[in-house]
Amino acid sequence: MRLLHPGWQALLVGALLLLTGVNGFAEGKIYVVAHRETPAMDAVMLQKVFLGKVIRVNDIPVVPVNLLPGNQTRQSFLAQVLEQSDEKYVSYWTVRRYIGQGSPPREFGSGAEMLDYLRATPGAVGYVEDVTNLAGLVVVLERP
Repeated sequence: MRLLHPGWQALLVGALLLLTGVNGFAEGKIYVVAHRETPAMDAVMLQKVFLGKVIRVNDIPVVPVNLLPGNQTRQSFLAQVLEQSDEKYVSYWTVRRYIGQGSPPREFGSGAEMLDYLRATPGAVGYVEDVTNLAGLVVVLERP
């Protein structure tokens, strides 16, 4: 026996999720990490770097990198640092590429691949949720 029409059930579940603070993104802590020779950056500068608006900091080239779309860590990073959804971020870069304003950051299939790249590339900056294996890297920003 159904108590509610399926459409109402979905609406009720959505309302409950909003009331409890669940927003569809992973809620883990995000650490923006970089090659040890990467200059210090604040949250505003990191937003500009990941949006392709800044490519050099203190005259040093900065290379942002991402995990693949749909990755929970990427979604947390986008929500907490760039204040965007994955879809909005992909759309942003689709438009920029179309009008000749750059290419999106390189993407990696795993956090381990990203960390290897960050360690090997001066100026590279990425993000993780786990700080247990950060030898050779520095934490640039921490978000709860």
